[in-house]
Amino acid sequence: MNELDKNSLEKRERALEEKYFLDAEIAFKATSRRDRLLAQLVSEMIDIAGIEAYLAEIIDVRFTGAGDEGVVAKILADVRSGGKVLDENELRGRIDKLMASAIEAIAVRP
Repeated sequence: MNELDKNSLEKRERALEEKYFLDAEIAFKATSRRDRLLAQLVSEMIDIAGIEAYLAEIIDVRFTGAGDEGVVAKILADVRSGGKVLDENELRGRIDKLMASAIEAIAVRP
């Protein structure tokens, strides 16, 4: 492999690494915004006073390895304990819409 090919390959590798990290950062920001919107939605639904505290609970669930499935389970349990009814499919649909909204917000203003 000549020097030109080697440099070209190295540039391509760096570009791919940068894209990977940028994509990961965007995904993190979008998920964070979505979780904030989700905490606000659930807080209003079951009249939770501390949105920030509830957001912290959602984040704790996510980062303990439970991911979105754990967040869905927590929210469904919280809504039920708050005396409300929320269908799992409806919740997942709202989560998808909130994620789309978060991604759009990041695209407009990172």
